[in-house]
Amino acid sequence: MPHKKRGGMGLVIGGALIAMLFLAFIYIVPHSGPTDTAPLWLGAIWAMLAMCWGFFRFVAGPSKLDHLHGGTDADL
Repeated sequence: MPHKKRGGMGLVIGGALIAMLFLAFIYIVPHSGPTDTAPLWLGAIWAMLAMCWGFFRFVAGPSKLDHLHGGTDADL
């Protein structure tokens, strides 16, 4: 039985929410200098990368690695 679930929507939504949270901290909370925001930019970039990966997974559809038995085609 083929795996029909479209993966990635959770990554798109979760990545977008986390990126918005980090960007809100960067732009809304006052900082003393650019060195204070460097770790926040890393978090925002990682969240955007997760969002892009989720979008790719949603468009590409299911893969053999998404099989319920750990990436195998075994019908156990």
